[in-house]
Amino acid sequence: MTSPILNPMPDPQNPDDPMYRFIDEQPESPPPNSPDSSESHYTYRQHEPDVITTTLPIVVLVLAHRFHNGDRIRATKFITTPIAFATGMEQLNNRCFIVQQCTNDTFQLYDLNGLPVDGRNFTPYVDGGQFTLTGPTLPIVNPSHFPPAGTVQTS
Repeated sequence: MTSPILNPMPDPQNPDDPMYRFIDEQPESPPPNSPDSSESHYTYRQHEPDVITTTLPIVVLVLAHRFHNGDRIRATKFITTPIAFATGMEQLNNRCFIVQQCTNDTFQLYDLNGLPVDGRNFTPYVDGGQFTLTGPTLPIVNPSHFPPAGTVQTS
């Protein structure tokens, strides 16, 4: 006899699947009840920088960023072309970093080996780009992403 397999997703063919009821019964986000107000959405984990220095180490200014020392973040949307939309600091694009020396509004970028990132030869930051919280430090704040206890998949 095989053991039942937990079903991580609701059965799309069954509108009475317990997983749908579990998701529907989750409390609403606190006011103003928009996706941008809830920690269960990615908006609090993605930040566009206000200032990035070309120093050793690189210092990033993001007002009220909510990152913590040791968090892993990925830099994306740093582009060089078209020139009218260039963000500068394209050397950061698609790289992961560790947040260090955190304050409420600033943090420093360290590589995954724990060494400070040297931005002295990087192109100056203009505007745009995005830092997204990622990796093993990603907080799980919304239990609706997981099936309720006892939900099993039958074959």
